[in-house]
Order: sequence, then C-alpha cells, then structure tokens
Amino acid sequence: MRYFSHLLILCSLLAVSCEDKNSDAAAPAAVPPLPVRIASVEKRELFDETVAIGTLQSQESVDVSSSVTERVESLHFDDGQEVKKGQLLAQLASEEEDAAIKMVEAELEEEKREVARLEILSQRDAVAEVTLDERRTRSQIAIARLARMQAMLDDRSIVAPFDGIVGLRRISPGAMAEPGTIITTIDQIDPMKLDFRVPEVFLTELKTGTALQAESAAFSGETFEATVSTVDSRIDPVTRSVSVRALIPNPDKRLRPGMLMTVDLKRNVREALVIPERAIVPVGATQSVFVVNDGTVSLVEITPGTRTPGYVEVIDGLAEGRQIVTDGVLSLQDGSAVSIEGQFEGATPAFDPTAPPRL
Repeated sequence: MRYFSHLLILCSLLAVSCEDKNSDAAAPAAVPPLPVRIASVEKRELFDETVAIGTLQSQESVDVSSSVTERVESLHFDDGQEVKKGQLLAQLASEEEDAAIKMVEAELEEEKREVARLEILSQRDAVAEVTLDERRTRSQIAIARLARMQAMLDDRSIVAPFDGIVGLRRISPGAMAEPGTIITTIDQIDPMKLDFRVPEVFLTELKTGTALQAESAAFSGETFEATVSTVDSRIDPVTRSVSVRALIPNPDKRLRPGMLMTVDLKRNVREALVIPERAIVPVGATQSVFVVNDGTVSLVEITPGTRTPGYVEVIDGLAEGRQIVTDGVLSLQDGSAVSIEGQFEGATPAFDPTAPPRL
C-alpha cells in the first residue's frame, strides 16, 4: 500500500514538472529592435521642370551666288574667313561692261558740251528752244544708260552683304557662274538664334528678356546663357506648344548653325517638404511612411507631390524635422521597435550610359 502511495506522489510531481515546461514553451520570446536607417523631413526648393530641344541658327545667313551668267575671274576669300560688309568676295569677268561704260561716258560728255553750246546760242536767239530741249533729253538718256551699265558692272563684283564668316568655297576661278550657283555661304554667328518649342503651360514664364540656360552635347558640362527675344504669337492647336526664339552670345565663335541644344525650363518655383523616395510604403491606394517615435515606429499616411530623382515632395501628412525610416521598411509594421543604425546617405545616382564602368 505504501508502494502505491509513493508511486502516486511521483506521478503527481512529474505531471507538475511537465506542466511547468509546457508553460515556459508557450511564453513568447522578446523580439529585438529592428535595425533601420532614418532621414529627416527637410525643406528644399522645388520646381516643375521640362527640357526643350532647339536648333541653333545664324543671326543672318545667306548663300552667296551670282545674279548673272559670267566667268569667275578671281576669288578674294579663304574658307572660314571673317569678312566685313561690302568686302569683295568674287570678281566676274567684266571687260565688256568696262568698255561699254567708257563709250557711254564719252557720249555723255559730248552731249553735255553740245547742251552748253546750244544754251549760249539760245541766249542770243540763234537757235530754236526745241533744239536745246532735244539735246537736254539726249543728255538725260546718256546719264540713264551710264547708270544701267554701272549696275551691270556692279553685278560682276560680288560682295559680302553683312559682317560674318564665309563657309567653304564651292567654285573655282575660271568656272562659269550662273544665277543660283552657290559660290560660298556667309553666316553672322554672334549672337546666335536658338529656336525651340515648349508646352503652353510655360507661356506665362517666358517673356522677352527672360534668362535661360542652354547646353550642347558638343561642349559637355558647359552652360550657355540665353535670353528670350521673341515668343510666337500663336500656339499650335495640335501639340499645344508655342515656338520661342532666344539669343545666345557667341563672341568666341564656337557655336555653329545647326547645332542641337537643350534648354532647362523651370516654373512654379517653391519651398516644399521633401523625403527620400525609398521611404514611401504603398498601402493599398495610399502612400505612407514609418515615422520614428522614441524607439518605435508608426505608419503615417502622406500626400505625395512632385517627384525628383531620389526624392518626393510631401504635400500633407508630415512636418519639417520629423524622422522617417528609409532603410529596413520591409520588416516593419505599425508599432515595431527599432534601433537606429545610421542616417540616409543619399539617393542612388541616375544611370549614366556615358560613364565608364566601375571595376
């Protein structure tokens, strides 16, 4: 009987021991704080930006050609030479015109002498007035013929119509020039005209005198200052865009007609709150962030605005200076304990296909 009593006591002790072990196993283990990186909500200057593509044009440009059919006697310029207005560029053969002018000049002198003689006789009533008038008319005709021949001679001398730079020589001495035959080109390239199109929403931002900045792939990293000279009076009803012309100083003559340039346009410049884009957590149709509060985080809904590379504007939901989680958000939930392991180090640079590969 005593044996059974001891056995009962032993079974009771074993049952109590097992119950204690099961109770310990059921107790949840303490979750350590999750490591995160944080960033502060800060205020920055934001703006709506668009990039317009334009083409450079000369301030003045012309194809130099002959207005008559004649042999080229000589050329008076080199490729790429700077020339002044009125400078002789090409001389066409003009022997026939020179001879004709000398003949007409001689006839004119003869007519003038005859008119002078008849005027003296007319004062003495020794000649009819009608005869004097006929000589005067012939003298006027000779003057007109001389002007015509001089114009024909001037057509044989091709001069620069304005200051500029000539292009390549397209013809050689001895060749026959005809109307439309291009001898060379001449461009006035200081300043340059830059024509581009922008959406109509930028119409109020662009006025005569507005300063712009333009860039060219030919001069990587260099910015050229431009000034709006004209905004077209019409908006394209199909594209809803407007043509704009800006002037770019080009004193060193590096910019050339036909070059492609880009113009950065900004509007609605403002001070706004921004956060790193990677901090945003999509929750259904809303956007939220984890805000740090004394070792824990809370999920706060925000209203995002304009996005820039790596950052996003916050229109509503956060105040300046609040700390939010940027790294480690995938492991968090509302109320999670966190340990701050560092600060946000900046957005990842945009991919540049022209940059050399990292080794």
